[in-house]
Amino acid sequence: MMLLEKQPKMSLRRSYANGYKYCSRCRVYYLTDSVRCPYCGILLRNSPRKKKSLRNAKVVEVPEDILKEAEKVKVTVKTRA
Repeated sequence: MMLLEKQPKMSLRRSYANGYKYCSRCRVYYLTDSVRCPYCGILLRNSPRKKKSLRNAKVVEVPEDILKEAEKVKVTVKTRA
């Protein structure tokens, strides 16, 4: 087993934004510059697997004059036959 002179910091919180990386085998977040887990050697994740939910998405209201202009636009599609 490899002896580590300086143990990396561990965190229980998901904090990719703070620079932590996740080991999917050990199931622990580390604050390290290394690409691999210092304990098991597997590649560390530096971003989440799933995208953030749309709960916090911003809603933009379109002005009525733009909606009226969009109704007037005609779209034609040509296909090769």
